[in-house]
Order: sequence, then structure tokens, then C-alpha cells
Amino acid sequence: MVKKIRLFLLLFFSLGLIACSSVSEQEQKVFKLISPNDKVNQTWPKANEIAYYVYLGDIYGESNLLKIKNNQESTLIKIWNFITGEITKRNIDLKRPQAMLSDGKGKLYISDVSHQAIFVIDTVLGTQTLWYHSAENKKFISPIGLTFGAENELLVADSELGKVIRLDLSGRPIGVIAHPSLTRPTGIVRIASQQKIYVSDTYNHDIKVFNDAGELLFVIGKKGEALLEFNAPTFLAAHTNGLLVSDTLNARVHLIKNDDDGGITMNSSSHFYGRRGMKLGNLTRPKGVASDSDGNIYIIESYFDHMLVFSEADQFLLPLGGTGHGPGEFYLPSGMFIDEQDKIYISDMMNGRISVFQFLGSN
Repeated sequence: MVKKIRLFLLLFFSLGLIACSSVSEQEQKVFKLISPNDKVNQTWPKANEIAYYVYLGDIYGESNLLKIKNNQESTLIKIWNFITGEITKRNIDLKRPQAMLSDGKGKLYISDVSHQAIFVIDTVLGTQTLWYHSAENKKFISPIGLTFGAENELLVADSELGKVIRLDLSGRPIGVIAHPSLTRPTGIVRIASQQKIYVSDTYNHDIKVFNDAGELLFVIGKKGEALLEFNAPTFLAAHTNGLLVSDTLNARVHLIKNDDDGGITMNSSSHFYGRRGMKLGNLTRPKGVASDSDGNIYIIESYFDHMLVFSEADQFLLPLGGTGHGPGEFYLPSGMFIDEQDKIYISDMMNGRISVFQFLGSN
């Protein structure tokens, strides 16, 4: 008897779902930054009349996609799931984000070492996909650094595979950048004006420089504490005056400066930002680096959960952060990215999110 009733309900609601299929086809998805409290309007510096930074919200993944549906359809789908025993799938969200990129057109690329994948979130279409493959029959193991290549491609530094993976913008693996001396690639950035790809080799304590064809041109640095020497370098970023290198175990950041021709050589000059220490503004485990349109230098101090801002002249300007889970708080943050509109994205690793801020400009 129970089976007959279940079968009757199944047929009845099947007809109802078919009748509402046109509504389902019109379903819309919207990407929205999530804030613990939408009324929160956090600005920095605190207790200051002039705000330089404002908190915009967080990116988690599918939890940011808001489905707009007809209420009747939603009810029918719930009943259908009950009848068929289907369980509504949970949102696929970030777990341990490392680095991120924005294409400036609404599409975000995020590396996640826990998922062993690249999250691709289209904030315009309201979609999310995950790219798992580093080759036709192989998967990523530890994807970290991201940068755009020369020919509509995404370059992914996988520290465990020991190579840089080339993906087209549909996620299809199309090649690799590899060399016998490249052991643990972590950070990566392509500087378009130089047509060079810079890769930090954390294991070998140096920066390897490739051309767009993937040929090794030269190597910058070695293990040590002097100028252009490194101890486990990690994240990289372009600066108007050169290349930023997070020299993590030396607790400092290098700006390797362009020469008079606008390029970088193995003999370029270098300038340090940050000092080892326990005070706010000092560094212990710097990770992500970036710069804004004013040339300010941003450093993620991962161990003490802060983003630190320095002027190009090496003046410490302000801290943003602190350990926690709320707006403007972090838990072992890693990489960061600043887009052309001075929107700041921070990979808040252990909170499983990307926190987003807006630099309002020095003026």
C-alpha cells in the first residue's frame, strides 16, 4: 500500500514538475559577496576621519551564488527530492585557498590546495566550475601560484608536481613549463611589458626566469641573507618599478628593480621592505605581496594574521587585520591580488574564503 501511494505521488508530482519546467529554464543565479552582517561598514584606519580602505565582503564559492526561483517550483523540487530520496547537494566552497586572480571582466580564478583544484567563478553569469586536471590523465596535487600567460592561458605553479601547468581559458591542459632545476615552484607572475615569466623556486631559494615559450633564461639569487639572496621565497607580484618577492624565511620582501631599459637581469638592484620582529609592522612569515595604483607595497604577514601596508619609500603606513573570523580578520592568510580598480583580494586560508576590500586612494 505504501509503495502504491509513493508511486502515485511520484507520477503526480512528475507532471507538476514538467509543467513548471519553463520556470526552471528561466532560473537565474546571482553572485554576491557575503558579509556576516550586510550592515557592517568596516573602514580603516580605525577611528580616523579619512577612510583609505573599506571591507566589501567575502568569497566562499557556491555559497555566494543566490538562486532566484519561483516559490512553487522550489516546493515541488523539495517534494520530488523527498519522494525520490534525493539529498540536496551541499555547496562546494573553498577550503584552503592559496592565490587568486581576476580577469577584470568579472571572472575569478582561485587555487585551492585542499580541493587540489582551481575554482573559476563567473560573477556575471553566476556560475562556478572547478578545474582538477594538470594533464589529460593527471590531476593537480598542490596548485598555488597563478598568473595569466601570453596567449589566452592561465599558468598554475604546482609545488608538488614541480612544474608550471598551462591551461587554456576553458580549463584544458595545453602544456607545461618545466626544467630539471625547477623543484618546488610556488609563486608565479608574468610581466607583460618584459614578456617574461618569473617563478619562485622555494626549495632552491631562487627565482627562475622563463620566456613565453617556456625556455629558462636565467636565475636570480641563491640561498642567503644579502641583497638578491633568499630563504624559501614564495609569492611574487609585479610592481611598476620591478618585481616583488616574498622572501618568507628571511622575513622580508624584495623589490627587484627594473634597469634603465625597463627589464630585470640577474644583476638588478634590490630593496628590502619589512624587518624581522614581534611588533606590529614587523614580519615573521610574509606570504602574499601586491601593490596598488599609488605604488604602495602590501605584505601578508601570515603568522600574525595581518595585511601590512608600506609606502614605496619603505614607510610603514598601517596594519589591517588580526586573528579571527569576522570582517577584516584573518586566520593564516596566504596570497593576495589587487586588480586595476584597486580592489584587494586576500586568500584567508584557514577561514576558507577570499576577503575583499577596496582601496579608496591616497587622495
